[in-house]
Formats: sequence, C-alpha cells, structure tokens
Amino acid sequence: MFLAALAIGSALIAFWAAIRFPERGPDGFVRAFLHVVLSFGVGWAAANLFVVVVGFGKEAAFAAIFAVVLPALVYAFLAGAWFLKLAHGAMNHYRH
Repeated sequence: MFLAALAIGSALIAFWAAIRFPERGPDGFVRAFLHVVLSFGVGWAAANLFVVVVGFGKEAAFAAIFAVVLPALVYAFLAGAWFLKLAHGAMNHYRH
C-alpha cells in the first residue's frame, strides 16, 4: 500500500508541477526525450543508492525514501508529462 501511495503521490506532484509551471518544461522533442532518458538514469541511481542506505537501518531507509526515491519518481513522472504535453501539442497541430 505504501509503495502505491508513494507512486501516486509522486505522479500527482509531477503533474501539478507540469500544469502549474508550463514555461519550465522543454520546448522541443529532443530535450523532452533527453529528460525521459535522464530520468531513467536517475531512477537507476536512486535505486542503487537506496540499497546502500538500507544497510544503515530503518531510520536511514525511511529518510532515503523521501530524500532519494520520492524526488526520482517525481522527476520520472515530470519528464513523462513534459513529453506527453509536447506530443499532444503536435497532434493538435496536425488535427486541423
């Protein structure tokens, strides 16, 4: 349950940021795709860092969830939102 809540909360934070600050997102597909690729790397590094931190005990693991895993998930969802926003705009351009 906690992992599902963490993922849903991360997605909500990311989508809120994408809607609240639309000017902060990338302006082209190449940059958006680079953010998506970078978010995979950040997620991989966060998972490895979390494994290391878990060895220090429950308190460190709990802190790492909110200091390492949450930001990595938010960035992954934010990169996806930016890419989807650009794709939606491109599709609307060709619709008319």
